[in-house]
Amino acid sequence: MNDWYLFEATDDASFTMRFINPETGIASECMHSLRGAFSETSYIYGHAIRTTIELNLDPSFLSVGLGLGYCETLLSALMLQANKKFYLESFEQDQRLRAHFASWLSETQITQEFQEVYDQTLKSASELCGVHAANTKSTLKNSPLHFRGLLTTDTAFEKQFSCVLFDAFSSKSTPDLWTQEFLENFFNKACANQCVFATYACTGALKRALKNCGFDLEIRPGFSSKRDSSFAIRR
Repeated sequence: MNDWYLFEATDDASFTMRFINPETGIASECMHSLRGAFSETSYIYGHAIRTTIELNLDPSFLSVGLGLGYCETLLSALMLQANKKFYLESFEQDQRLRAHFASWLSETQITQEFQEVYDQTLKSASELCGVHAANTKSTLKNSPLHFRGLLTTDTAFEKQFSCVLFDAFSSKSTPDLWTQEFLENFFNKACANQCVFATYACTGALKRALKNCGFDLEIRPGFSSKRDSSFAIRR
């Protein structure tokens, strides 16, 4: 552990992370389910990526919440499995997490803890998809991948996306990203006319925003102990 994060192993051998408040020493909520960080990613976001592939939509993906790179690594493995190229933009407000993941991709030295977490995710994603880990990492490294910082109502997008993986921290940690007003503005700016959307959450504001923006909403069972999750398609 260092002075700003704490890793925890989850039930499927993948890792989640808590932030440490440097003033109080108090740890934040986990980024992922303790029942399985990678398994949760595969269940929620793998379903959205596979649907995008099956519908033969433009392979343009938007990830909100880079975190430890679970969605990005799984996306690379699934697209490699499907023999498809892709475009990806990934938002993460914590500059340290962006820097660590970029360094791992470029084979620049990082802390052993982060190296082990990223390598375990790479192994899990590649085994799930039946592809070589080295090829998964190379595909992600060589694909158009743009890291972006803080997402706000004023954020501009140069293009619209066919698949949105909305893995932002909870409404408790990032309340601005979960209001109906923000979500409707975000959907109208960032989502293509045909778009697949997925998130682990299922709030009233989210459901109203999706419906108001023309999405057909499917409420799926949540992962593990979570009650519901949201999956939606705008056709």
